[in-house]
Amino acid sequence: MALVQTTDLSTLRDTLNSALNGTGVGGGYNQSHTVASNPAVGDTIDDSYMDSIFSAAAKLANYYNITNPFTAVNAGDVVDEPQYFDHAASFTTSVNDRISDPWDYSSTWDMTTATETTESVSNWNSSREQTVAVAFADTATMDAWFSAGGEIRVSASHSDTTNNQQGTSWEQLTAELGIFRISLRPEDSSNVGDRTRVKYSDLTSSFVKYKEEYADDSDYSANYICIDVQKSGSTINVKIGLHDAHTARSDSGSGYGGPWSWSGDDQAVGTSTVNVTSLKLSNASGSVNITNPSFTVTDNL
Repeated sequence: MALVQTTDLSTLRDTLNSALNGTGVGGGYNQSHTVASNPAVGDTIDDSYMDSIFSAAAKLANYYNITNPFTAVNAGDVVDEPQYFDHAASFTTSVNDRISDPWDYSSTWDMTTATETTESVSNWNSSREQTVAVAFADTATMDAWFSAGGEIRVSASHSDTTNNQQGTSWEQLTAELGIFRISLRPEDSSNVGDRTRVKYSDLTSSFVKYKEEYADDSDYSANYICIDVQKSGSTINVKIGLHDAHTARSDSGSGYGGPWSWSGDDQAVGTSTVNVTSLKLSNASGSVNITNPSFTVTDNL
């Protein structure tokens, strides 16, 4: 039997501490969870150190929905390699993988997509803008929420049952917008038209246009949807604009009945809906706990 040494667990301990207590964009979960410092070379590894590693691993394992391979240690217990050292490297890898790319684990992790705000407008014209304020408890919570894989998602839809040409064009336009995400993921493209996500760390104190989608129908090609985002302290403001730039055609002339003129009615026939959802963190008991933000429509369509 080989006894566990300080060097066997130091990397694991540092990884657990970084995940739980790290701060800043992508830095960790800001949990203030005590993870005992690594003993100095020559020191005795006592049960409090081992229990500190066990409790930190349990908190993360509970949050990630994975197995905690370690066991609690009582005073006087002999801790051998199979109990801790054999699992240290693999558990360290599991934690690092989830810290680096949390969205890759969202289907099996304790996260669900939740509808936060939904607002509709019918038979409209000109421009309609909605602003949604996403408010966090503080900036540290905001950073931790995104670090853990939180995402703000924006999408839209249009429904027209009359087969009106412009209504059909808006159905195409909203579908082509797809889902725009704000997260820690790298953006798909720096081109505003092609982009489907933007990194949270890119957000500034000024509104910036991060997404713009135009209609394909040549008659309505001036119509577009845009998404502008701004960060103000611990609040992110998301502005979604529906812009019907097309103007009604008109004509005049004269005939057998004398002079005539007409002016068409121009509107986005049907109902446009804007949805804001989030990859919402589920804070299980005994797990990592990060307060989810509130979503409030501050400017209505």
